[in-house]
Amino acid sequence: MVKPRALKPGDTIGIVSPASPIDPEKLAKGQRVVEDAGFRVKRFPHVLDADHYLAGSDRDRAADLQAAFQDDEVDAIWCSRGGYGCARLL
Repeated sequence: MVKPRALKPGDTIGIVSPASPIDPEKLAKGQRVVEDAGFRVKRFPHVLDADHYLAGSDRDRAADLQAAFQDDEVDAIWCSRGGYGCARLL
């Protein structure tokens, strides 16, 4: 079994929204908790987009996810919410 390394304070967590949109206040509150624990947070450009029941267009959500995977600064990727929209990115 391959396990990722454990996160440590100072590591960067990339936040993307590949499915449903997130309430900006809830995201801000969660970000404060993560930062108070000693982590850095990097929001990707479309994390707060909303297009009906999805967090922006399929193209933009996929671009953010791909960018997060390719970003050497990002140590972990967290999704703001889950849902049906994730499958549309495939």
